[in-house]
Amino acid sequence: MAIGQMGAFVDTLKERVRMLEAVFENFPGGISLFDRDLKMVLCNEQQKKLLEYPDELFARRNKPTLEDLFRFNARRGEYGPGDPEEYVERRMALVRTNRSHVYERTRPNGTVLEIRGEPLAGGGFVTTYLDVTEQRRAQALIAHMAHHDTLTNLPNRALFTDRLQNAIAFAKRNGLMALLYVDVDHFKPVNDTLGHLDGDNLLIQIADRLRSSVRENDTVARLGGDEFAIIQTGIREPDDATVLARRVLGEMARAFDISGKHVRIGVSIGIAFAPTDGITIDDVLRKSDSALYRSKSGGRGRFTIYEAEAAAV
Repeated sequence: MAIGQMGAFVDTLKERVRMLEAVFENFPGGISLFDRDLKMVLCNEQQKKLLEYPDELFARRNKPTLEDLFRFNARRGEYGPGDPEEYVERRMALVRTNRSHVYERTRPNGTVLEIRGEPLAGGGFVTTYLDVTEQRRAQALIAHMAHHDTLTNLPNRALFTDRLQNAIAFAKRNGLMALLYVDVDHFKPVNDTLGHLDGDNLLIQIADRLRSSVRENDTVARLGGDEFAIIQTGIREPDDATVLARRVLGEMARAFDISGKHVRIGVSIGIAFAPTDGITIDDVLRKSDSALYRSKSGGRGRFTIYEAEAAAV
């Protein structure tokens, strides 16, 4: 090769190296390249920042291997509690499969990373890290909004139906569950007097009191308007539901502070059980609604347990 041609070749090679380095540094995330012996060849600044790699990790003459990085992360608790060497071996086993892989990992600081590994022909590996924290938060928020009431943040009818179905299925195998259908007494005249903003505030406070009345494994839902429901799971006898109903009545009997005004309301409750009153959503809902009707027609501010004989009258 002539000297001129050699010079042109070297210039072309340098330009390609420069372009490769520019791609690495401008990649919208972390990226690192490892040779066939899994020794690091390149690592951009974004990856060092995302993973909070200290400068001394790259200060030595020989750049770290992929195993070195795994061990460094494991020892500083990046992968959670446990034996660091087990974490290292698990990740090295994944690399040895020499297959593409993608997974997500939440760092101790809460950052969610999407990590992709891609083997190279002839040996070597490219790993990329993308910060998807905001995307996952947005997705979680959208999913939450689809299943929760926007005013009270309680489960909406869609999530309520799903949880009721699960509760009934569990009760068929493991005992008893109760559905408490809760309706606010005389809400419309109160809402009309206060105005809709204060009416919404009242509904929020009602939801808070209902939420504080139940156990963690129970579900309080807003079905719409001034109608709420409580799914009480894992109970042993009907009296467990009546205890809860009395607690709710007591909470709702206390005055609410709405824009400096003391507002008193009450609730009526209808109770049905699964599997004793039915083994379908429609059965349990219909029978709790029937019991609720008896509470309202019987003077409100009370609870009623569904009884087939009374419903037939």
